[in-house]
Amino acid sequence: MEKEYILSVLAHNNAGVLLRISGLFSRRCYNIKSIVAAQTVDPEYSEILIVVQGDERIVRQVDKQLSKLVDIEEVTILSWENSVVREHLLLKARRTPENSEKLVEIANVFHAGILNVSPESMVLELTGSPSELDSFTELYKPYGILKVLRTGSMAMEK
Repeated sequence: MEKEYILSVLAHNNAGVLLRISGLFSRRCYNIKSIVAAQTVDPEYSEILIVVQGDERIVRQVDKQLSKLVDIEEVTILSWENSVVREHLLLKARRTPENSEKLVEIANVFHAGILNVSPESMVLELTGSPSELDSFTELYKPYGILKVLRTGSMAMEK
Protein backbone atom coordinates (compact mmCIF):
# COMPACT_ATOMS: atom_id res chain seq x y z
CA MET A 1 0.00 0.00 0.00
CA GLU A 2 1.36 3.42 -0.99
CA LYS A 3 1.79 5.99 1.75
CA GLU A 4 4.21 8.74 2.77
CA TYR A 5 7.37 7.95 4.67
CA ILE A 6 9.83 10.28 6.39
CA LEU A 7 13.50 9.34 6.13
CA SER A 8 15.91 11.02 8.52
CA VAL A 9 19.43 10.90 7.11
CA LEU A 10 22.42 11.86 9.25
CA ALA A 11 25.30 12.78 6.93
CA HIS A 12 28.77 14.20 7.20
CA ASN A 13 28.56 17.88 6.34
CA ASN A 14 30.59 17.60 3.11
CA ALA A 15 30.10 19.19 -0.29
CA GLY A 16 28.08 17.07 -2.71
CA VAL A 17 26.19 14.94 -0.17
CA LEU A 18 22.79 16.33 -1.12
CA LEU A 19 23.60 15.90 -4.81
CA ARG A 20 24.50 12.22 -4.29
CA ILE A 21 21.28 11.64 -2.33
CA SER A 22 19.07 13.30 -4.95
CA GLY A 23 20.96 11.44 -7.68
CA LEU A 24 20.15 8.13 -6.01
CA PHE A 25 16.44 8.99 -6.06
CA SER A 26 16.64 10.18 -9.66
CA ARG A 27 18.42 7.02 -10.91
CA ARG A 28 15.83 4.81 -9.22
CA CYS A 29 12.91 6.97 -10.47
CA TYR A 30 11.71 7.60 -6.91
CA ASN A 31 9.95 10.89 -6.37
CA ILE A 32 10.94 13.12 -3.45
CA LYS A 33 7.85 14.85 -2.09
CA SER A 34 9.91 17.17 0.10
CA ILE A 35 13.47 17.51 1.33
CA VAL A 36 14.87 19.65 4.14
CA ALA A 37 18.55 19.78 5.07
CA ALA A 38 20.28 21.64 7.88
CA GLN A 39 23.42 21.48 9.95
CA THR A 40 23.01 19.76 13.33
CA VAL A 41 24.33 20.99 16.68
CA ASP A 42 27.60 19.33 15.66
CA PRO A 43 28.79 21.31 12.59
CA GLU A 44 30.42 18.13 11.27
CA TYR A 45 26.96 16.68 10.47
CA SER A 46 23.77 17.64 8.66
CA GLU A 47 20.36 16.07 9.05
CA ILE A 48 18.39 15.61 5.87
CA LEU A 49 14.67 14.88 6.12
CA ILE A 50 13.13 13.36 3.00
CA VAL A 51 9.43 12.64 2.49
CA VAL A 52 8.80 9.94 -0.11
CA GLN A 53 5.66 8.24 -1.31
CA GLY A 54 5.62 4.51 -1.96
CA ASP A 55 5.17 1.15 -0.38
CA GLU A 56 7.20 -0.47 2.39
CA ARG A 57 9.37 -2.41 -0.08
CA ILE A 58 10.46 0.76 -1.87
CA VAL A 59 11.24 2.56 1.38
CA ARG A 60 13.34 -0.36 2.66
CA GLN A 61 15.23 -0.37 -0.65
CA VAL A 62 15.83 3.39 -0.47
CA ASP A 63 17.01 2.98 3.14
CA LYS A 64 19.58 0.34 2.07
CA GLN A 65 20.78 2.36 -0.92
CA LEU A 66 21.16 5.55 1.14
CA SER A 67 23.10 3.67 3.83
CA LYS A 68 25.66 2.60 1.21
CA LEU A 69 26.48 6.17 0.15
CA VAL A 70 29.75 7.75 1.23
CA ASP A 71 29.25 10.33 4.02
CA ILE A 72 25.96 8.79 5.26
CA GLU A 73 26.23 7.97 8.94
CA GLU A 74 22.69 6.76 9.69
CA VAL A 75 19.27 6.43 8.05
CA THR A 76 16.11 6.25 10.17
CA ILE A 77 12.54 5.78 8.95
CA LEU A 78 10.40 7.98 11.21
CA SER A 79 6.79 7.08 11.91
CA TRP A 80 4.19 9.83 11.57
CA GLU A 81 2.51 8.64 14.76
CA ASN A 82 5.64 8.84 16.94
CA SER A 83 7.05 12.07 15.52
CA VAL A 84 6.33 15.76 15.69
CA VAL A 85 5.99 16.86 12.05
CA ARG A 86 5.90 20.53 11.06
CA GLU A 87 6.13 22.66 7.93
CA HIS A 88 6.42 26.40 7.51
CA LEU A 89 4.32 28.38 5.02
CA LEU A 90 4.39 31.91 3.64
CA LEU A 91 1.23 32.92 1.77
CA LYS A 92 0.53 36.13 -0.13
CA ALA A 93 -3.21 36.71 -0.57
CA ARG A 94 -5.02 39.26 -2.71
CA ARG A 95 -6.42 41.97 -0.43
CA THR A 96 -9.35 44.25 -1.13
CA PRO A 97 -11.32 46.57 1.17
CA GLU A 98 -14.16 44.00 1.03
CA ASN A 99 -12.14 40.91 2.02
CA SER A 100 -9.59 42.39 4.44
CA GLU A 101 -11.51 41.51 7.60
CA LYS A 102 -12.12 37.95 6.41
CA LEU A 103 -8.40 37.43 5.66
CA VAL A 104 -7.52 38.54 9.20
CA GLU A 105 -10.29 36.37 10.67
CA ILE A 106 -8.94 33.23 8.94
CA ALA A 107 -5.40 34.08 10.10
CA ASN A 108 -6.63 34.42 13.69
CA VAL A 109 -8.39 31.03 13.63
CA PHE A 110 -5.09 29.35 12.67
CA HIS A 111 -2.93 31.63 14.86
CA ALA A 112 -1.06 32.68 11.71
CA GLY A 113 1.19 35.70 11.73
CA ILE A 114 0.47 38.69 9.51
CA LEU A 115 3.86 39.83 8.23
CA ASN A 116 2.93 42.55 5.76
CA VAL A 117 -0.18 44.40 4.67
CA SER A 118 -0.40 46.56 1.56
CA PRO A 119 -3.45 47.94 -0.27
CA GLU A 120 -3.31 45.01 -2.73
CA SER A 121 -2.03 42.09 -0.64
CA MET A 122 -1.39 40.51 2.73
CA VAL A 123 1.56 38.22 3.57
CA LEU A 124 0.94 35.60 6.25
CA GLU A 125 3.03 32.90 7.88
CA LEU A 126 2.00 29.68 9.56
CA THR A 127 3.83 26.73 11.06
CA GLY A 128 1.90 23.51 11.53
CA SER A 129 1.23 20.00 10.35
CA PRO A 130 1.06 19.41 6.59
CA SER A 131 -2.73 18.90 6.78
CA GLU A 132 -3.18 22.12 8.78
CA LEU A 133 -1.25 24.07 6.11
CA ASP A 134 -3.37 22.43 3.39
CA SER A 135 -6.57 23.55 5.16
CA PHE A 136 -5.22 27.08 5.65
CA THR A 137 -4.35 27.36 1.95
CA GLU A 138 -7.77 26.03 0.88
CA LEU A 139 -9.55 28.72 2.91
CA TYR A 140 -7.58 31.48 1.17
CA LYS A 141 -8.17 30.19 -2.38
CA PRO A 142 -11.55 31.95 -2.88
CA TYR A 143 -9.90 35.31 -2.05
CA GLY A 144 -7.02 34.84 -4.47
CA ILE A 145 -3.61 33.45 -3.57
CA LEU A 146 -0.84 35.41 -5.26
CA LYS A 147 2.04 33.23 -4.05
CA VAL A 148 2.74 30.33 -1.69
CA LEU A 149 6.12 29.20 -0.37
CA ARG A 150 6.27 26.10 1.76
CA THR A 151 9.13 24.25 3.40
CA GLY A 152 9.26 20.50 3.35
CA SER A 153 8.31 18.49 6.39
CA MET A 154 10.61 18.69 9.37
CA ALA A 155 10.24 15.85 11.85
CA MET A 156 11.59 14.76 15.20
CA GLU A 157 10.78 11.63 17.15
CA LYS A 158 8.74 12.31 20.29
